[in-house]
Amino acid sequence: MPRREDRKLSTYFEKRTASTNEPFGEADAGHGPTLSGAFVVHQHDATRMHFDLRLEIGGVLASFAIPHGLGLEPLEKHLAVHTEDHPLEYLDFEEVIPEGNYGAGAMIVWDRGRVSYLEGPAEEGMQRGKLDLYLRGYKLVGRWALVRLAGEPRNWLLIKKKDGIPRDKERFATLTRSILSGLTVAERARGPDLARAWEEDAASRGAPLREAGERYTLPIPREGKPAKGAVFDVALGGVRALLIKEGDRVDVLHEGERDVSAFYTELVRAARTWPTSRVVLDGEIVIFDEAGQPSPTLLGRRVERLRAEDAHAVLLDHPVQYAATDLLALGDRDTRPLPLLARRDLLAGMLPDVPGVFRAPRPLVAKAAVMRELVVAHHLGGAVAKPPDGPYGEGAGWTSFTAGDASPRLVIDHAMEGPGPALRKVAVTNRAKVFWPADSLTKGDLVAYYAEMAPAILPYLADRPVILVRYPDGIDGKSFFQWRTPPAAPSWLRTVVFVDREDRKEKRGFLIDDVAALTYVANLACIPIHILGCRVGAWEVADFFTVDFDVKQSTLAAAVSLARRLMEWLAAIGLPGRVKTSGQSGLHVLAPLGPGQSFTTARGLADLLGRLLVRAFPETATMERHVKSRGERVFVDTGQTGPSRAIVAPWSVRAAPRATVSTPIALEELEDALDPGAFTIRTVPARFRERGDAMGDLLSARPDVGVAIARLDALVKEVGERR
Repeated sequence: MPRREDRKLSTYFEKRTASTNEPFGEADAGHGPTLSGAFVVHQHDATRMHFDLRLEIGGVLASFAIPHGLGLEPLEKHLAVHTEDHPLEYLDFEEVIPEGNYGAGAMIVWDRGRVSYLEGPAEEGMQRGKLDLYLRGYKLVGRWALVRLAGEPRNWLLIKKKDGIPRDKERFATLTRSILSGLTVAERARGPDLARAWEEDAASRGAPLREAGERYTLPIPREGKPAKGAVFDVALGGVRALLIKEGDRVDVLHEGERDVSAFYTELVRAARTWPTSRVVLDGEIVIFDEAGQPSPTLLGRRVERLRAEDAHAVLLDHPVQYAATDLLALGDRDTRPLPLLARRDLLAGMLPDVPGVFRAPRPLVAKAAVMRELVVAHHLGGAVAKPPDGPYGEGAGWTSFTAGDASPRLVIDHAMEGPGPALRKVAVTNRAKVFWPADSLTKGDLVAYYAEMAPAILPYLADRPVILVRYPDGIDGKSFFQWRTPPAAPSWLRTVVFVDREDRKEKRGFLIDDVAALTYVANLACIPIHILGCRVGAWEVADFFTVDFDVKQSTLAAAVSLARRLMEWLAAIGLPGRVKTSGQSGLHVLAPLGPGQSFTTARGLADLLGRLLVRAFPETATMERHVKSRGERVFVDTGQTGPSRAIVAPWSVRAAPRATVSTPIALEELEDALDPGAFTIRTVPARFRERGDAMGDLLSARPDVGVAIARLDALVKEVGERR
């Protein structure tokens, strides 16, 4: 039983008895100001059907009962009644609350994901009666607001905000199933009967009783040819794993052997919600990116972060899904001897192909030649051909993991394991064309630099729209922005549509995920690469803010002095500032904000720090945008922080003499002797190999912005007193 002195959850405890099956967790006592966290939407058939929106705030889930559904149209409003806080364990709670208990009835996890609070800490929003939310779940993506009604402390309005995200209302109305179990509320209520029906279906199709102590292994790869009339599954380049549920125990076995359950705990918790006591699945663990494509890169990044960071935050940033491609056992029945299509029918009945943690896509019916072209053209991990009437383990397919080989080779069913996706080839043209005449540097030099520096620059580009400037005739020729994908662009090149907040026009930006994409844009004669401060699908969330020290009318020494003082202030308030050369004559200071910060907060911090510099050093610093009014002072530019504003990426080449590079530098290098012109495409690769990236933690740092804002108030007073 919980500790009754837990004040945040005292009302929750008072309303429940020991006979309930709800979790009795405790509040996260060490939780600071909440800028982002988890959310869950429950669909609950209690006294009447309704939804419950629960938001992670201060170590608990602030809960709102929504009796009339969730709004999708801009400015649509629905009543949201603020109820008692719930423990964080409720994020995975999906059960039938027994009769006689508070809230008795069936409940499913209708959606779940990350919430970002766009107007500062959520605790402050609850106090003032307004929360501006960005939800990013399996079903709900976009902006909403919760606004408390005057004179009605428990009654709030859930308001859909404009966010430019298109929605198919008809399809959305069909999303009635749990993202954990795949069940509707009605099916959840009759779970045991449903499980018996599934198992009886398996028996009626001829599935024999399983043998006690049965072990499951994956077939060994061998060469083979697809049988005529075969159906296909695509391999997604994820982690192949068996998932075995025995009662409440769930094991996730990589390649059928090594237990990796600790890395995929959301799969374990979701599988426990299935009403059947025993299931064995074969499939792939995968992360889908914002464009809906499987991403081995994100999957690897998740594992690395889990070894070093708080698991709760990592699971929110990189949720996985399990694509089930076969059913080996159901209840007390061994389904492996059944024909493939019979096994897949059973699987589809248990796991409908809807948004959620588990997916069971149907096999594809196509000619072998068509599937082979599909694998190559769409950069898939491979394809597996299976006879529709064959037992588990029969079939053949192609994998395209062989480096440098454009022709996939045939392998046996379920052998689609390998180091990564197919090799993407980019034909580089006109390598000898001179781009920097005074320095005898060519297009080939540019392409080679970006290929060599890919490990340094790609982390700053991942899932982040870029703005490209093309110089087809080199730096002395005409230049133009490259927005739209050229007609001859390869099919694997990812792009994304976003709305420019200034001209209100839709623009399609490139997404640069790997060396091939980086080589492709370099081959287009794109020299500098500018990045937005937000990622795809989180357009309102600022990852960092920028202060640009423009020295066109001043000196680098003056900028160095100002940048050093700014770095001291950032350290004093708890924001880890990082410095890089602009690649031209100035300096950039970037400060990471961690997850969940709005651009309003980011721009406010940048502007306030800029004004403090001008106030403390009026002889050398100015924020005057009118060039003639600046005099010989350093222009402290904070205007590059915004949802449509971009900054040149770290390690990007500039269209400037000597092919200079925007280079991260250590604090001890920020001195009068600093020479930004020394960092060029000829010198930077060796520097990176020797020193690494002084800005490498920019996108992984998680500072406490609430504390920083509080400390900034003291800094403002201190600077004022000095003046």
